[in-house]
Amino acid sequence: MTSRILLTVLSGMALGLAMISVGCSSDKGNKTKNESLADRMVEDFVETTFADIQVEDIEAEFSDEDAVSGKVVCGDDVSGDGTMVFDMVVRDNLIYALTADGVILHNLATGNNMIIDTETPVGAIADLGDKIVLGGDNLYTLEGDFLSDSDYQLKLDDPITVLFRHKMNLLIGTTGGLYELSTDGIRPLASDIYVSALASEGNALWVGTAGQGLYRWDGVSFRKRFLKRDSTLFDHVTALDYRHNHLYLGTDRGFFTHDGGSWQPYSLADGLPSETITAINADDWVVKIGTTRGAVTFFDNEFKPIPQLTGLAVNRFLTRDNKMLAATAQGGLIMKSGGVFTVLYDGQEVTSEIAVEDSW
Repeated sequence: MTSRILLTVLSGMALGLAMISVGCSSDKGNKTKNESLADRMVEDFVETTFADIQVEDIEAEFSDEDAVSGKVVCGDDVSGDGTMVFDMVVRDNLIYALTADGVILHNLATGNNMIIDTETPVGAIADLGDKIVLGGDNLYTLEGDFLSDSDYQLKLDDPITVLFRHKMNLLIGTTGGLYELSTDGIRPLASDIYVSALASEGNALWVGTAGQGLYRWDGVSFRKRFLKRDSTLFDHVTALDYRHNHLYLGTDRGFFTHDGGSWQPYSLADGLPSETITAINADDWVVKIGTTRGAVTFFDNEFKPIPQLTGLAVNRFLTRDNKMLAATAQGGLIMKSGGVFTVLYDGQEVTSEIAVEDSW
């Protein structure tokens, strides 16, 4: 399968016209309307994200084989027009982001956006160092302005949901199992699970599923992990990250940390805007957490809201060169650099930015 660039946006003239035509407004009626729209977008996102999740706990069966200028946004409003960004990676000055429109390539140096029509839905992306790969009904490589399946003919039975580098290999999570791709080929690691999130703990691997719980793989065997007081809490894993000898776990029933011995749960009462977690990034000591009702930081057992992302569900956080990138469910692709929040892509031809007090 191949596809070409359909659109290049953000010309200098377009940006200049946008700067002239945009003004500020404090209309409270418009604010209420926008908040109602955001609520509807969040509800649609939740329904879409968890549409295939089963309520009952199903025991998994495993195989025996082993800063640019543009439209100025006033106040704290960085919400877009409902543009969803699912996933992203960054290489050099390029951000590769997945949207319903295709793959968005945003050039941080020039501010240009390019859209590559993928022709077939893709739900995951990974940077393997020598190439960018995308997962849909197969594994594709991004070669300039083309998507190609010539490198891989995996013939998977189920759509790819997660791509994750673990040691020297690529892990491929699907709606029906987990696979490991190496120079020796592809092998199944687990079957009959809907993989929703992956995280490395040294040589070990944490595997989150949509409906079948949380597992830890030590390279030989899988063990299911759960809380004895409520064995269903980890049934629907929505996000994972591992840093600083801690596992950070997101579910549809709250946020949890694990220090190797005990589990610590967190809920609305502790400061979460929602107990449905959508993203976790623990690259820094201050952990970034996305929920369906906004984003927060987490440090020293304390949550602090990120006001500029209030009401936005963040699907993924990335940190690069002191910049924070947020792929959101209804606000597009957002970047924080210093004290400036910039909407890099929201389905429009302009880039928006807002100078705010640095709260991250």
